[in-house]
Amino acid sequence: MGNARTLEVMVIPTGGLPYRKTLEVDTRGSFLHGLQACVGGPIEPAGYIFGDAPSVYVNEEGLLTASLDTANRAIYATREMAEMGYLSQMDYSHAVEEGELYSIVFGNMVCVGFDPETGEDRDITDTEAERVMERFGSAESIESGAVEYLRLAFRRRAAG
Repeated sequence: MGNARTLEVMVIPTGGLPYRKTLEVDTRGSFLHGLQACVGGPIEPAGYIFGDAPSVYVNEEGLLTASLDTANRAIYATREMAEMGYLSQMDYSHAVEEGELYSIVFGNMVCVGFDPETGEDRDITDTEAERVMERFGSAESIESGAVEYLRLAFRRRAAG
């Protein structure tokens, strides 16, 4: 981190463009409360999105409050996920294929840099921030969570 009192992150809000944000250290010397505030609750890592470059945190209770209003981004399987045999999170019955819907993130996401030597979060780099914007900054991406949520709801309804 450039300054031990702040942490530069990227927030990916539901229904909006990713943006940079500076978090302040709390009275315990931690950024946990700031990260939790970004996602609206307890955090959990979502390493399946970018691995560690950047690290992504989501609200661990996001699925409990899943709705059209909280559907943020659809996560589609990458070639790496397919090659590694990631199990489909939609039905757990098969390994995903590249481009297939893997998951839907509900609620805001927050991205930070990760230092593998210390195991700690660090400021997000410009390169990592560009990765976030490339993947999550288009209108198609912004709408993807809601679109896939509706698609799944209609399929379930049609199946009766």
